[in-house]
Amino acid sequence: MFLLVFVTNINVFAQRTVTVEQGVGTLNEAITSDTTATGARVDSNTVYVLSSGGTYLLDGSIEHRGYHLTIVAEDGATERPKLIPAVDDGGASDRPFRPRGDLTLKGLYITNEDELGGINTRIIRISENEVTISIDDCHLDKDGQAGFRVDGDNVNIFLTNSILSNIGSTSSPDNGRGVDDRGNPIDTLWFENNTFYNLTSQVLRDGGGTISYAYINQNTAVNIGKNTAFEFGPTVNGVFTNNMVYNASFFGNNTNGDEQITVIGLDSLTTEETSEFGAQSFLLNNNNFYTSTDVVDAYPDSVEAADTYNATALAYVTEQGSASTNLNEEITFTTGTASPANVVTQFWSNAETPDEFPTSGEPFDFGYVSTAASFTGGDDGQQIGSLIWHGGITISNEEDLIKDTPNSFVLKGNYPNPFNPTTNISFDLESPSTVSIEVFSIIGQKVMTIPAQRMSAGANQSIMLDASGLSSGMYIYRVKAVTANNTFVNTSRMTLIK
Repeated sequence: MFLLVFVTNINVFAQRTVTVEQGVGTLNEAITSDTTATGARVDSNTVYVLSSGGTYLLDGSIEHRGYHLTIVAEDGATERPKLIPAVDDGGASDRPFRPRGDLTLKGLYITNEDELGGINTRIIRISENEVTISIDDCHLDKDGQAGFRVDGDNVNIFLTNSILSNIGSTSSPDNGRGVDDRGNPIDTLWFENNTFYNLTSQVLRDGGGTISYAYINQNTAVNIGKNTAFEFGPTVNGVFTNNMVYNASFFGNNTNGDEQITVIGLDSLTTEETSEFGAQSFLLNNNNFYTSTDVVDAYPDSVEAADTYNATALAYVTEQGSASTNLNEEITFTTGTASPANVVTQFWSNAETPDEFPTSGEPFDFGYVSTAASFTGGDDGQQIGSLIWHGGITISNEEDLIKDTPNSFVLKGNYPNPFNPTTNISFDLESPSTVSIEVFSIIGQKVMTIPAQRMSAGANQSIMLDASGLSSGMYIYRVKAVTANNTFVNTSRMTLIK
């Protein structure tokens, strides 16, 4: 295979960049050719850069193990590079990614529809413990089962400023999931400023594993089908704010059935989980939940619309007094996807070959008029839903849109992780505190101190750490918060890659 790449060393960021030409297998080859016969990487801090609008046919799933793989669109790209599964001589194709190490993707269009129109399953199948998946400004599109399948323990998924669409099939609607954790525990699940549309099952499917921290903020979710749209399971600390949730769990509930779905599902922690992780907390405010009238009219007599909350989630809404901040407003999107009413009719009539979700009109625009209550319904007076549809606003994981005061000190970790050379350490403060941070090498030597600073109470507080003076490696950091009555100390790990 002929492969044309251009290699540039950028000393400012101590990164090696490889510009990959579009073509069949060029990206696969660029990545594998950077691995020596011993399995070592030529440079563990390599960024693969794809051309604006380029088409990259993947001749097999991109799998990597034990190192951080980064693939981005070129600076100034006007069209996302397209990653598409190629079809081999035997007529087979494979999913785009199966990471066994940290993965960062930015500015890409990634589909699981191969070049001949066949649909694979699981765009990104995470197959190792404790890896971090960071995806920004990407469009993940067309899959038969799930956008993310989690097969490892304690992974971190950060999805920002992105689109996840057209997942699953109406002929088998249980298999259209955004994230399917398969019962594996998740460390951090961070969804911010994204759009989800045409998922036949649910955005989040929890199979019983704990989620240590879930942050679901400022997202738009439209046409989310058969099951509980956001199934959090036993989440330790959760935030669900400023989200536009439209036609979610829209197949409704069969009142003659045993299992009743809701739009938001949350499980209480068991005694053992509380002992291990601490008390549960969950914020649920300033969202818009609405099911369109034509969908409800499509239900047979034995079916009714799903409730918004299950009992555990409703208890938090009641305790926080936030029910009035969660709207039930009909919205007309600028150019949104069509109503799934016909899909509902065919589902409950047991049609043998039901219609798929309507996709005509893509790309959509999920903006809406400024006279809607949702336009100023956010917790800071901003629009509910993804802000990308209101002026192209993008937001980073570090931005704090949560104004509620937590009831305890919680160290949430650092993002990004791995990082180079800066990262933000995030925590909750239950009251005004003096906060300091110490950094230690893996053998316990103190290598850095961030002097104490006074900080107000609030959730998602953060301090930026600049590790320009440190070498690549794993470090332990300790956060100390001193209040008028107590001192809180907690530690975590981070990895610096230069």
